[in-house]
Amino acid sequence: MDVRNPDRVTDRTEEPVLDDRSAALVIRVWDEGGPSGFRARLSSASTAAGTDGGEQTVALAASPEDVLAAVRAWLDEFSAGPRRGPADPG
Repeated sequence: MDVRNPDRVTDRTEEPVLDDRSAALVIRVWDEGGPSGFRARLSSASTAAGTDGGEQTVALAASPEDVLAAVRAWLDEFSAGPRRGPADPG
């Protein structure tokens, strides 16, 4: 975001962002008791303009390490997805 003009969204090169490709990852954790009671659910939803924002479960985890692996996999998948910018208006 351009702090001088908060309505203008830009990427790091200060070019206008043409494609609002964004998503949210929610991590819910809880303890079911006992030594192996750690549980987590990772849910993702698109936050891009024009999408319904439907939430889907990305992963279930039984340890903090499993959560970290699932977050890494989600970020890798998001980063590898299609990108559009000033040179590729679609």
